[in-house]
Amino acid sequence: MRKLIRLFGIGLILAGLVLGGLAVYRNWQRNHAYDEAQRALRAQLAQPAGRDSPAVGAATPRTEPGARERNGRPTREPGPREGAALAVLRVPRFGPGYHPVVVEGVGQGDLAKGPGHYPGSALPGAVGNFAVAGHRTGWGEPFRRLDELVRGDALVVEWRGRTYTYRVTATKTVKPTDVGVVLPVPNKPGATPDKARITLTTCADRDPVTRAYTHRLIVWGELRRS
Repeated sequence: MRKLIRLFGIGLILAGLVLGGLAVYRNWQRNHAYDEAQRALRAQLAQPAGRDSPAVGAATPRTEPGARERNGRPTREPGPREGAALAVLRVPRFGPGYHPVVVEGVGQGDLAKGPGHYPGSALPGAVGNFAVAGHRTGWGEPFRRLDELVRGDALVVEWRGRTYTYRVTATKTVKPTDVGVVLPVPNKPGATPDKARITLTTCADRDPVTRAYTHRLIVWGELRRS
């Protein structure tokens, strides 16, 4: 019986080592894929903007700063294609090496490439809410240090040759069902946007039993300079 117990214990240890090794390898694969995707996205941003660019999709209402209107309606121009490179995000608090490319879309495949822009939310610098989601663990962990941000920290977005500097105004932990945090005016349904805002969202508070993320960490900011 003692021998069986000893063998059983050894088996459990070996199984734990195998599972741990698989987890490490899986994370390495995800991070490697993220790095490759980021390189490809940077190459996209280096290409001249135009209708033939891989970053351009179908025509969408133009919401960028200075957009002209025709007959009282926003002009329509090709918008960003889902999964394509959109902008570069820099956070001085995270150091000069932090400059992930933001992609269009927040699907699983999009977020595996980098932080993702919520489709339909404002574009950088525009009046409204430029909302971006990102992974806190795995897939490059672009938002791993989001909880270090404090009021007044700079969030710099580079888009189409311009630089938009937002300043953090507040942070909050909410439930995943609280989708009002990414509205044009956060948590105010139907309100008319009056300024250019930014919202960063990521996971928080992982349940130790289910390993599921039970809350979301939110960082809000407002445009201060362009």
